[in-house]
Amino acid sequence: MSQSAENSGRENTGGDTTRQGSPSRPLNRTELAVWLGFLSTHLKLLRTLDTELLAAERISMSSFEVLLTVAEAPEGRIRMKDIAASLLISRSGLTRIVDDLQRQGLVVREKCPTDARGFDAVLTAAGRKAYRRANKVHLTNLRKEFLDKLTDDQLTELAGIWATVGFDENANTC
Repeated sequence: MSQSAENSGRENTGGDTTRQGSPSRPLNRTELAVWLGFLSTHLKLLRTLDTELLAAERISMSSFEVLLTVAEAPEGRIRMKDIAASLLISRSGLTRIVDDLQRQGLVVREKCPTDARGFDAVLTAAGRKAYRRANKVHLTNLRKEFLDKLTDDQLTELAGIWATVGFDENANTC
């Protein structure tokens, strides 16, 4: 470690996994590159996926995420509040998306059979077909723009990194 790194306690770019210094210390160059790289990659990927879904299927990324959540639920039905919690969006934001999907005939709202106060989003036959088409577009572009750019070793390492920082692979499926 260089003398300036030892003095600052911030240059930790080697194999050492311990972090030194105050948690609110400024980011070093490596940490800043990691953070900005993560943010810009996430933003670019979401924009690209959204653009491609809109062009191919006239479905936004946020609508696709709702369709995916409903399609992957048992019997193609899930509580509205559970969708909102899963996708980390407000209930009013979800209501707008589901209203749009309902106008398109892709989902319907039905009273929850186990709680008369709640509603389920239920995938229609047209919704299932739209989801399958959109999922092909989504997966093709996800692979082209992100996954296929990484080696198998890099993918394994990245999956390990997400596990270390707390990503729950069971929280969402693509």
